[in-house]
Amino acid sequence: MKDILTSQLKDKLMTIATYASEDYRVKEAFEDSSKKAELNVHIEKIRAETNVDFIVVFDMNSIRLTHPVEENIGQKFMGGDEIRVLKEAEKYISQAQGTLGISLRAFVPIFYNGRQVGAVCVGSTVVEISKEILLKAQQFIPFILIGLFLGSYCAIVLATTIKDDILGLEPREITLLLKEKEAILDNVKEGIITLNENGELIQYNREASRILGLTGSDININIDELAKINRIIPDLKNIEINNDFEVNVRPGVTILCKYNILKNDKKQIIGHVINFRDLSEVKKMSEELTGIQKMAWSLRAQNHEFMNKLHTISGLIQLEEYDEAIKYISKTAKTGNDINGVITSKIKNLNIAALLLAKYYKAEESRIKFEIDKDSNLTVFPDLISADDLGSVIGNLIENALEAVSVDGTGTIYFKISQTENELIIEIKDNGPGIPDNIRNKIFDRNFSTKTEHHGYGMYIVKNIIENANGKITLSIDSGTAWHIEIPMKSGDNV
Repeated sequence: MKDILTSQLKDKLMTIATYASEDYRVKEAFEDSSKKAELNVHIEKIRAETNVDFIVVFDMNSIRLTHPVEENIGQKFMGGDEIRVLKEAEKYISQAQGTLGISLRAFVPIFYNGRQVGAVCVGSTVVEISKEILLKAQQFIPFILIGLFLGSYCAIVLATTIKDDILGLEPREITLLLKEKEAILDNVKEGIITLNENGELIQYNREASRILGLTGSDININIDELAKINRIIPDLKNIEINNDFEVNVRPGVTILCKYNILKNDKKQIIGHVINFRDLSEVKKMSEELTGIQKMAWSLRAQNHEFMNKLHTISGLIQLEEYDEAIKYISKTAKTGNDINGVITSKIKNLNIAALLLAKYYKAEESRIKFEIDKDSNLTVFPDLISADDLGSVIGNLIENALEAVSVDGTGTIYFKISQTENELIIEIKDNGPGIPDNIRNKIFDRNFSTKTEHHGYGMYIVKNIIENANGKITLSIDSGTAWHIEIPMKSGDNV
């Protein structure tokens, strides 16, 4: 009430001050000294009509031309807060000590014929403001008393009811239980979100916030709406309780979820709980299978291969076969420059370029010809696939090809990556024995592998990554194995 009344009073004082500053009688009084005597009478009429404590007009020297107490006319304005209106011609509200006491005052400059000739100050004392506030507040006393009585009665009834609902727990005990639950949830390595019976988000823990990017503004939003934005959880109606299911949240992030329904003692549904974890362990296994973590090993293989070449050059020099040494050096340098030139100039992503270079030298050490098409190019990624995911796809398929072809010097692998305005295309071919007919339909199944243990995730992950990016992968068997992959560049396109 005090803030409202004070704000209204400020507006009132400023309005009156603005009106007085535009009054032609006030302006003429600065030019015609004979009219100064009549000015105070005119201003006092305005003051009486507007019910303010004082309206003071003063010149550029702070000398009063009007005042409710006539003895103060001709004396200097008091308070010190008038300097801004005289020097900067600024309108403002201030509070200061004057001859009538501490008052709230509005200052407005007075202009005549394009120049400032003085200013007007309109104000009310703090004592009068307090009286008005007290007068207004007294009108609410009956309502306050009624409210106190009703509030006390309702509080007693409500407290009794709540006590029964909360099993007789005291507020401190409830707070302790809540804090313990929050601490447990936030320290669990799994993400947990809880929904009410209508499917609206009511709680999530720290891990869920990290993985799904949830914020406080998502509370009370239906999970279907969140799913449209973040692809969090599919339609709950189509999910089997207690069964694990995977959801691709965004490129590079896939979670493994479990869904449960919460019921009360009357078997009524009161909410839902979804717990999930980031498939980081599977991703680590994927990286190991695709060779991303083997990159350092492959680079060591490159070093080993060059050491062999150096030994060959050293032997030719010792045998004084200088011409052969020069030819060998030229051939080695040209091969290295060719592959480096294709990769560094056409593949703009360092992770993919390093992966291809590592695979190339690993193939070379294994006496496998690895051809990277000179027309390959990669400058930008599709919207729905990350560098890690693309590296996982390429690394898995090349690693499979390296294991399939012969290492007697006849094995060959062909690789090409290119992009158009609409799609990214990857081609990988080898001259290995191919894939038998009886297992072609199983190669994308999880845990299926023709290799030793700890395999069976590679092609499963490849297929998931490509499908999550709205792409497709096709297999053809013709004197070996050939993979053709198409991924749309824009998220709204489908291949």
